[in-house]
Parts: sequence; C-alpha cells; structure tokens
Amino acid sequence: MKIGAHVSIAKGMPAALTKIEVMGANCLQIFSSSPRSFGTPKATSGDCSQFKKEATKLEIGPNFIHANYLVNLGTDKQRLLELSAQSLVTDLQFADQIGATGVVVHTGSHGGRGFATVVKPVAEVIKQILKKADGHAKLCLEITAGGKGRIGASFAELQQLLLLVDNSRLGICLDTCHMFAGGYSFDSLEKITQLSKTIDQTVGWSNIVCMHANDSKGEFKSHSDRHENIGAGKIGAMPFKLLLHDEKFKELPFILETPGFDGKGPDKQNVEILKSLV
Repeated sequence: MKIGAHVSIAKGMPAALTKIEVMGANCLQIFSSSPRSFGTPKATSGDCSQFKKEATKLEIGPNFIHANYLVNLGTDKQRLLELSAQSLVTDLQFADQIGATGVVVHTGSHGGRGFATVVKPVAEVIKQILKKADGHAKLCLEITAGGKGRIGASFAELQQLLLLVDNSRLGICLDTCHMFAGGYSFDSLEKITQLSKTIDQTVGWSNIVCMHANDSKGEFKSHSDRHENIGAGKIGAMPFKLLLHDEKFKELPFILETPGFDGKGPDKQNVEILKSLV
C-alpha cells in the first residue's frame, strides 16, 4: 500500500525524503517553488539527480509535484494564462528531472462564464503545455470541490477535457475532501461501488493516477475546499477504511494534504491513522 504526504523542500530536497521516512510513509508530493507566486525551481541539476537516486534507493514513490495555486487555465486574462501555462511546462520538466510521476494541478476557474465556454480553449492550452514539455511526466487534473466557477468539479467535466486533449500523459487526481464537498459520497460499500462505476463510465480507471487523502472541514456537498485531519472532519474515518479496502481505490497512492495535528501540515499521526485503517 502506498501512503504518502505533501512535504516541504525548504530545507532541501533530500530533507523531504528524510521527513517521509520519519513519518513512515513511502511516497510524496512537493511544490517545486513557492505555491503563491510564479517562480522557477531553485534546485540544481545535482539536487535533482541526488533526489532521484535517493528516492529509488529508499523505494519512495510514486512521487508528485503540486502545481502553483495561481495557475488558471480557464482565465480570460492573457498574461495570467501565459504565466500559468509556462509554470506547468516548468513543473513537468522538473518532474522529469527528479523522476516524479506527474504534476497535479487545479485547472482553474471559468470566472462565471460557464464550463461550456472555456472547455475547448482549456483543452487547447493543455495540448500546447504537453507538447512543450514533451517528457514522460503526466499532467494530472485534480477533481475540485466545485463552486466559484471551479473547472473539473465533476467527472463529466474531466471526461470532456480528457477526450478533447486525447493524450495519454493527461491523467486525473482524486481528492477525498473535494469529492465529498462536491457531492460524491463514499460512506458505504454500495456508494463506493457506485462511485467506482461513475469513474469507470466517465474518465476511466486507467486515467486515475493518484488520490489526495483529506478529511473535510466542510459539510457534504458544501463546495468547501477546506482539509481536515483524517477522522477529525465531516467525512470521518470509516469511509477511508472502505476506500483502502476497495479493489480499485486501494491500488492508488494515497497522499495526505492534511493540516496536521500540530498545525504544521501532514504528519506521522495522520500516516499512522491511514495505516491503521488498511
């Protein structure tokens, strides 16, 4: 079973691997640079090579980059669109350098213009991004909690983007908090079977790359993207246990993005809670 966490590289990339080891996890997610400004990775080619070598040696993986929070592929502001696209190209290239499986991104917002208005332009931008960053890393569109014009709030929307882009390097990242807040329930075997069927009939299981494991501060179908520690939110522990025992879901890497019981981000306690549910 692959259970990991989002960790900082502020103290260097090797330190991120050490932290994952201490937490008892075996895969990770990082930001390549500050998530709240458009910048470039500060890691040197030597840092990248060392990380890739050590991650392989320690059997930590699959690993992921999380894209900048400012990225918006649905914007009608040309400069923001250009910066967003270039940021994803840079992250995909960085992912290849460190041997990461892919880059997870919140696709953005249509700003009230409607998904139907932006779906084709967004797909075209994604095509260009994958063409410019022509390596192996996947671009993983994360399902969102919905509301505020967020793109990718349903599997039907994500399916449209997959079909229009038509590239095997475009994948999907699930998120328990986002699915719950967006109206997808998984608190019983019957509901998980239905959710699995919905995935199969829309985006397809072959396109699901990873799972963000987060409890939710917000209520079901609240469209609130506020993460909570596992078992301490509105989802509760039991639905995670059901997912971790499901034939399809248990094959995914579960990556924590929880606030942490000490408020400092994903921690050993959250990892141990998930492990105890396996």
